[in-house]
Amino acid sequence: MKRGDFMLILLVLLAAGSIYGIKWYNNHSEHYAQGDLKAVITVDGKEYKTVTLTKEEQIIHIKTKFGHNILKVYDYGIQMTYSDAPLPIAINMGFISRPRQQIICIPARLLVEVFNPLSSGGDDELDAVI
Repeated sequence: MKRGDFMLILLVLLAAGSIYGIKWYNNHSEHYAQGDLKAVITVDGKEYKTVTLTKEEQIIHIKTKFGHNILKVYDYGIQMTYSDAPLPIAINMGFISRPRQQIICIPARLLVEVFNPLSSGGDDELDAVI
């Protein structure tokens, strides 16, 4: 490899790192108060339920033709505590409590995503104009 090759690789890595850093900063600079966040539960691509993430404990049983899952809301977050999937990987995803975090159970076709309903920006926001 020549000197120009190393410079090109360094330039590409620097660009990728700066893009990643900007995205990380934007995701972590969002301000919200505890109790403002909600979690949307989707089963097979359709909204099943939306829950407010509160300090009080709530247990949500989700029984569908795809399987049985139990979600627990507590301490302003949500966690999957039971899944009858052959490999319950979703249980290992742990406790989520920040916007855009997700729990995914593929065999049950279940998606749990935390979002901020008071957020001014979002995925539907215009990114750029050319």
